[in-house]
This record gives sequence, structure tokens and C-alpha cells, in this order.
Amino acid sequence: MNIRRFSTVLLIAFAFTLAAAISRAQQVQLPYAPSPAPEWNPSMVKPCDRACLVGFMDGYMNAIFKHDPSAVPTLARDVRMTENTGEMNVGEGMLWRSKVEPTSFKIVIADPVFGQVAEQARLKINGEDSLVAVRLKIDRNQIQEIEQIWTRGVDPTAIPLLTTPRPGLVDDVPASERTSRDGLIWAANSYFDALEGDDGKIGAFADDCVRHENGYQTVNNPAPGGRMMPSPMLPNPNTPQGQQQLKISMMTCSAQISTKILNFIKRIRPRRVLVVDEQKGVVATFPFFVEDGTRRGGDPNAPPGMMLNLYTMETFGIRGGLIHEVEAFPFVTIPYGLNNGWTEGAGH
Repeated sequence: MNIRRFSTVLLIAFAFTLAAAISRAQQVQLPYAPSPAPEWNPSMVKPCDRACLVGFMDGYMNAIFKHDPSAVPTLARDVRMTENTGEMNVGEGMLWRSKVEPTSFKIVIADPVFGQVAEQARLKINGEDSLVAVRLKIDRNQIQEIEQIWTRGVDPTAIPLLTTPRPGLVDDVPASERTSRDGLIWAANSYFDALEGDDGKIGAFADDCVRHENGYQTVNNPAPGGRMMPSPMLPNPNTPQGQQQLKISMMTCSAQISTKILNFIKRIRPRRVLVVDEQKGVVATFPFFVEDGTRRGGDPNAPPGMMLNLYTMETFGIRGGLIHEVEAFPFVTIPYGLNNGWTEGAGH
């Protein structure tokens, strides 16, 4: 076969291959359709206020409840979604592929300045009580980012504190009593500064600050004490260890941190203080806890402890510049060294 004939055969083969590829591509259907760009009209420029952001979140969650990605409010063409730190398409993942139902527990935080909205909720996933956090970023009235994290298997002992959100996390703060936006952001960051510094005085804690983790009150418990860890197991008052745990469970947010009991946390970075709701006096964060198996001030030759990264949503109710409520869930653990799916280089 001469060179000219060989080239002709290659061109014909390439043409058939290209035609087949185009045919297959035309048959592939995405689980959602990107919204077409409308013709320019100045009237399209409309701010997305708090009600608008909450509407986006309600629409997104209703689409999940209906198993219908096409029902999601307007999606950007380059929308990015992660679930439990893994990137995937809208319509994929546990929340989209399972039977998901709402319950009475839902906290919604909306931030028209950052253009973001987040929800922390107890949902039923295939009939099982589960803890879920979802964040949406809205840009020009389109969903640009979707982040969702979840854990299943909520113990019945956690349900009482996961039935009705605390008023300080859902009620409006009177306009005359609101903390400034910068004040809210600084107060939220002071919580993580205190944990990293093993010093509760660093944090903007009110004396009545109460932290709930995965549905358990782990600080400021009334006498004779309660849980100091987010676990259904209660400390045994008949053992020295249990007595110490009960004592720690009754401490204030500030005093408990100052015991250095949390010095196994290497760092909390990135913190991602993402949603600042001035109307509610609430800040939603998506912090990344890095635990490298050591303790600050511990024996450097000791065998490694827990080596993992923990990802969660922590919501702060802030009034008068002080933290009164902390709501932390769900706790998603991933191997040490991996990141949160949004921050390259994080995780160690």
C-alpha cells in the first residue's frame, strides 16, 4: 500500500471513529441541565437577599427529597459539588441516591454579603436518623458551589437535643442589639484560636456558653455532670476516671479548653468562616481538624495516638460579641493527610 492510499485509509477510519464518538456523546444525558445564558438585560441585575438565599437552599433540599436533580434551582455551567470531601456530579452521592426525608431539626444560616447559605439538619436517610450539613454559594442568582457532608447512625440518646434548635441559633436579633459583621467573624475565629492555644481565655465565650456535638451537650452540664464527649456512653461515677470526666463536663466552655484536654488537635486549618448571618447573630464555619497523633506538651517519644482529619460544620450563636451557643455536626473523619475537597495542600 503506498503512502497516499494509507493516508486515505487513516482519514476514513478517523472519520468513522469521530462520528461514533459524537453519536455516543449525543446519547449521554447529564443528571441536570446547565441553565442557558439569557440575552443581556439590565433588569436581570437583582441582589440575592436573605430570603432569596433561603429560597435557593429550600429548593435544593426539596429536589433532594424528590430525587430530581432537574428540580434544583438555577445551576451554573461550571457548578462544583463535593460530598464528604469527594468531588462528584449533581445527582450523585448518598444524599441524591437515597430516600431522604426532613425532620423538625433545621438551622439555616444565610449571608447576602458572601452570597452563601448553609443548613445544618437532622434528616432521615433510608429511614435512619442522620446528621447533614449543606452549603451553597450563589453567584449572579446561580448555584456555583455545593458542599454537603453527612453521617448516619444517630443514637436515640442524641435525639432530644436534635429535635428543636436552640432559639439563639434561629431567632432574629433586634437590629439595635446586633454584633457587627467583623465582630461576628472575630468571635468565631477566637473559638478556634482558643482550641489551638489550649487557653479558654482567648475565646469570646459567654459564661452560659453551651456546646452541642452530634446531639450531645459536652460542656456546662448541670450537677452531677454529664457527657464530656459526643458519645451515648455516660461517665461512670464509681471510677476515678469517670469522676474526672463528670467534673470536666460541668466546666464552662472557657475553663474546659484551659484544661488542655483538647491538645491532641494539631491545628484547625482551614477554618473557612463562610456564612455570616447578621440578622440571626449566627456564624457558620466549616473547620478542618488535623490530628497527627501527638499532644502538645506530651512525650515526643510516645507512640502515636489518633492520626486522622476531622471535617465538620460548627455554628456559633453570638450575642453581645460573645459566643452563647455552639452546634457542631456532623463529624466526618478521613485519613490523615487528605484535605477537605476545597483547600489544596491542607490536611497535615
